[in-house]
Amino acid sequence: MRLGTMATVAMVVVLASLGLVDALDRFGAWPVLPALFPLVPLAIAAAVAIAMRSLDFNDILRGGNIQSSSMGWALGGAALSTVVLVASPVATALGGGRGVVLIAAFVVGLALASLVVAPAMRSARTTTLAEAIGLRFGAPTRTIAAVAVVLTLLPLLAAETALAGTVAARMLGLSPRLAEDIILGLAAIACIAGGLRAAIALAAVLGPVVALSYLVPVAAVSLGETWLPMPWIGLVEPDTLTTATRIPDVVILAFSVSLVAGVAVMPTLLFPAWTTARRPPARRHVLWGVAFAAIILLAAPSYAVYGRLAGIDAASDPLGLVVSFPDRVGLSAMPAVLLIGGLISAALITIAMALATAATTLGHDLYGGFIERRAPAGRRIFITRLGMILLGLAILGLNRLSIGSVAMLAGLSLSIAAASLAPVLLLGWRLPATSPAATFAAIAVGLWLTVANVLLARFAPEFSSAYLGMGTVTPTVLGPTGWFGLPVGLSGLIGLCCGLATLLAVSLLPRVQWPLLWLRVRYTARRLKRKLAAARPRRAPAPVVVPPAAPVAEAAAEPVAAETAPETEPKPEPGTEVAAPAAAVPMFGPFPEFVGPTEPGAPHPIRRLPGV
Repeated sequence: MRLGTMATVAMVVVLASLGLVDALDRFGAWPVLPALFPLVPLAIAAAVAIAMRSLDFNDILRGGNIQSSSMGWALGGAALSTVVLVASPVATALGGGRGVVLIAAFVVGLALASLVVAPAMRSARTTTLAEAIGLRFGAPTRTIAAVAVVLTLLPLLAAETALAGTVAARMLGLSPRLAEDIILGLAAIACIAGGLRAAIALAAVLGPVVALSYLVPVAAVSLGETWLPMPWIGLVEPDTLTTATRIPDVVILAFSVSLVAGVAVMPTLLFPAWTTARRPPARRHVLWGVAFAAIILLAAPSYAVYGRLAGIDAASDPLGLVVSFPDRVGLSAMPAVLLIGGLISAALITIAMALATAATTLGHDLYGGFIERRAPAGRRIFITRLGMILLGLAILGLNRLSIGSVAMLAGLSLSIAAASLAPVLLLGWRLPATSPAATFAAIAVGLWLTVANVLLARFAPEFSSAYLGMGTVTPTVLGPTGWFGLPVGLSGLIGLCCGLATLLAVSLLPRVQWPLLWLRVRYTARRLKRKLAAARPRRAPAPVVVPPAAPVAEAAAEPVAAETAPETEPKPEPGTEVAAPAAAVPMFGPFPEFVGPTEPGAPHPIRRLPGV
């Protein structure tokens, strides 16, 4: 069955379920029955995973041959994660116009990922992102790039799983831990059955469901002000640009850089636009995927404005700004259960994409590219599926340890991606002078700075504050503060700057001709010195003091004194030749002068001339 047909069937099932929920709510049925609606998207996801089951290497590790139109829906669905859908209204509610700037930064990063980075990677004809980097810059760079991809996706998996468990627990009445285990287990089963192809199919099928669930609540509220449902009415409200919390400019700058650079190289967003089909996805379909995500996210200001009017405090209850929105504004049960189902679907898409991408990197790059380079395809598929199970267990362990908040984990994922992969994919890939050593050093420096900052600020705050100049390590919503006073969730700005400097320095400095450069510097310094000397104002000459005229008696005595004065220079004796002055002495001695012969055949008489 084609993905377009599956998406249509899924939308019909969701609409029919919503009609049933509305009927049960009108007739006063048992409240537990409408609350079971979030199970419908989970059932759809299970059906898609079963339909996409495969044992083919191309399907498991490369995404398979998916239609071009479906790739646009998959790109939009992969971009609309639960963290993004919740964080966008919170950013607008707390930052006002700056929150809208952050949404725009996310869209710009998504456009770079799908229109700039993904086509460049697709031209390499490789299986994974790390393999494409290794094909261009060597095997050591491939290994460290694979480590960077896995470390980028681990915090994202932990954040999405924790948030999805909290959302599901509010609606289904389960404990958050149990809801996390169910959602993570379902995503792992889907990836084990169909690999990356099943994850992309989930994004394409459930993407329209996520869009519908996010737009319906604010569209229903807007009917009270306009005759046409307008979920984007918050963009024209004056309250949208007001700021509830003063956010420092440096935080906005760091967040914007992390969003643009981190989203542009996020592996889960690259693969939907990076297909191995016979023909790559059409550019118009990729553009439609970016526009689809932007249209959905532009409804976030409406959540912020109407949520503030309903009395929801985004600072104390950021999740409630979206999850509790239908109840606080007085909507029926249908928009409420639809919104919860859409958030769970978004989390399921992101978890499946991240799990499949990280496991593929483990099986194909770390095992097949570093441990056993001649491993057959079957063994790589086995290691990939085993990696999915191990990654799921690791995520459960991270959530049990409670390393940080959801915002910190999501920001950390963006920071690692921006610090390690962005210098190579955004600049080094298009710079002809980039060397393998420069690429390896740039990834290593950015990755080490970000990870070390997090570990030191999180687990050794006293040592970091006393000896490493991190200042006062204080907890924030984005984690404890690290170097330069930035939270660890925004430490990607530091790693990005250092990674770019390392890439340019290692690539360009060995090519510099240092002796010629030193001569050029000396020549420039001398020219500058002459110009400064010429521009310096000259002093006026001192006036000449003419002594008064001597008396006549003294003037008459001067010739007598001159005659009687002793001779200081001896006079030459008569008969001796006076030597010519030094300037008149010839340099090359006397030159002969040729005189023409008086008779034919006679020798040339030569007369010596004095030197010139």
